[in-house]
Amino acid sequence: MRKLIILLSFMIVASGAMAQQQKGDIQIQAQGSYFSNEFIDFGFLYFNASKFVTDNIEIGVSPQFSFSTVTTVTLSVFSNYSFLTADAKAVPYLGAGFSIYDLGSDTSTSGFTLKGGLRYFVTERVNIDFGPSVIFLSGSNLFVINAGLGYIFGKRG
Repeated sequence: MRKLIILLSFMIVASGAMAQQQKGDIQIQAQGSYFSNEFIDFGFLYFNASKFVTDNIEIGVSPQFSFSTVTTVTLSVFSNYSFLTADAKAVPYLGAGFSIYDLGSDTSTSGFTLKGGLRYFVTERVNIDFGPSVIFLSGSNLFVINAGLGYIFGKRG
């Protein structure tokens, strides 16, 4: 029991450092979502790579995989604006993106995404990301809530 208390104390102290992104940092991230009802099982898996061009603005690319009765591949470009505060471990953000869905098929279509979220920094470099997205496609819209993990590469002060 004592070892567990020491380990938890160390984790709390180690995670207390300032942990927000900075200009020039690069982030890799994996996110996913899943939906199931009596008619269909459906999920998304996102792999994001982005660069912070300022402390607040991030641009990136994201290959996405959707799983249902068939698996499709999508490619997106996106940008997020982060609302930074001094010494905060939580970073809210808003973003937008453009995607080409179902790459490599005759039925490829494009869409636009609006999203928001919150990154909570567990350590200086590792964050948990959670937030909703609204995907606008021709003829339909989709509301998705994503959750995932991110890792930031860059200099730390």
